[in-house]
Amino acid sequence: MKLIILKGGDDAVPHGHAWRRQAEPSRSAGALALSGDAAQSQWVLINVSPSVVHQLNTDARLLRHRGLADASARAVVLTDARVDHVTGLLSLRDGAPIHLYATPAVFEELTHSLPVLPVLQHYCGVHWHVIPVAGECRESVFRVEGQPTLEFTALATDGPVPPHASRAAAPATGETIALAVRDLVTGQRVFLVSGLSQAGPEATAWMQEADCLVVGDTPESPRPGRMAEVDAPAEIDVLGLMQGIHARRKVLMCRPEQQAPACAQVQRLEQCGVEVAADRMEIEL
Repeated sequence: MKLIILKGGDDAVPHGHAWRRQAEPSRSAGALALSGDAAQSQWVLINVSPSVVHQLNTDARLLRHRGLADASARAVVLTDARVDHVTGLLSLRDGAPIHLYATPAVFEELTHSLPVLPVLQHYCGVHWHVIPVAGECRESVFRVEGQPTLEFTALATDGPVPPHASRAAAPATGETIALAVRDLVTGQRVFLVSGLSQAGPEATAWMQEADCLVVGDTPESPRPGRMAEVDAPAEIDVLGLMQGIHARRKVLMCRPEQQAPACAQVQRLEQCGVEVAADRMEIEL
């Protein structure tokens, strides 16, 4: 199983242009590309922003990952209906049909509150794959088109609901999810969650079993990787929780404002065994 961090390609090299220098990788928030294909020619995107789609179409460095930039079919798993996780779907409108995996709550938001799906149906079309996390069901196993060796498990979390959500005041089960991905061939496991403080008790065992933990950023919550001051113990606890997880790789997806002062923060993170995600970072398990 292979993961590629996509940050929108702030330092992207356009197709057909010479690769003149190795630029400093972007550390802005982004998405993940995941493949369990032995040839790594089929990929699934975990969330997608317009900048990530632009990167897939323009960044020449991604061409060495066969099928990532020129996929004949797109598979996308959404962990929530946040604007910066879903509006990239519109940028895929001129390509192949999209295989979209989301919970009933997220599909409802994308049909009514943020009507991305009705627009896409007039262009490339969308194949709906419902992840049945709703009501009293807080966990569900599913498979993704083109990834026969990967088993996905969605777990309901208590992350903040986007401001545009119709149920912002009383969120439903499945508004936000974490993802556990297991490679059925190698047994390796990845756990992806937007924020540790919102993960909930169900996720604890999954995190402890993970070979790789990827923690995203949740703007409405305390910053997961921020080097907190003494008067912000909650943020220290989040970092402490990451330190207590024994995954081989622990990766933090940060927003740019979390990087000041970047050197001091990265050094503290590295001391705790946590990597700060950079654009085009590759993780092979």
